Amino acid sequence: MRFLPLYFLITLSLFASPKELNSFNSKFVQTIIDDNGKKITYQGELWAMKPQNALWLYQKPIQKSVYINGKKLTVIEPQIEQVTLRTLGDEIDFLEIIKKAKSLDGSHYSAIVNSQNYIIDFKNEILSSISYKDNFDNKVNIQFTNPVQNKSIESSRFKATIPSEFDIIKD
Repeated sequence: MRFLPLYFLITLSLFASPKELNSFNSKFVQTIIDDNGKKITYQGELWAMKPQNALWLYQKPIQKSVYINGKKLTVIEPQIEQVTLRTLGDEIDFLEIIKKAKSLDGSHYSAIVNSQNYIIDFKNEILSSISYKDNFDNKVNIQFTNPVQNKSIESSRFKATIPSEFDIIKD
């Protein structure tokens, strides 16, 4: 299950609401439940900004920083002093998912993209959660706490600083 959060990051690299969303910041709790009922929970903070910039700061149970800049993915894992660099392929970003989302009742939306069904929830027009079943049949739910939409974010936040002593892996 180690790579499941990374899979989510690749496929959902930028957030938007049913209205125009240019930036998003929130604490989050990401829960993944496999088909045997095994549950893992991650906590952290997300920063996202058009076009396709995201920073996922995982704080619990491990520390990890995941930067997405267009088609470039950088994962920094301080506990193992390792950085993974990858070029993203044709993964669809969240903006595309939102564009295809259909309202279920005004605050709940559904989108089917690449055979994935995403449920996107809003409270008072603010993104509150995303749920989906991944390609491994894991149930993934991300709850956002105190989200802030369309506030200015410095573009420098999305620039990864790689410590010189860390090993670099290129995929």
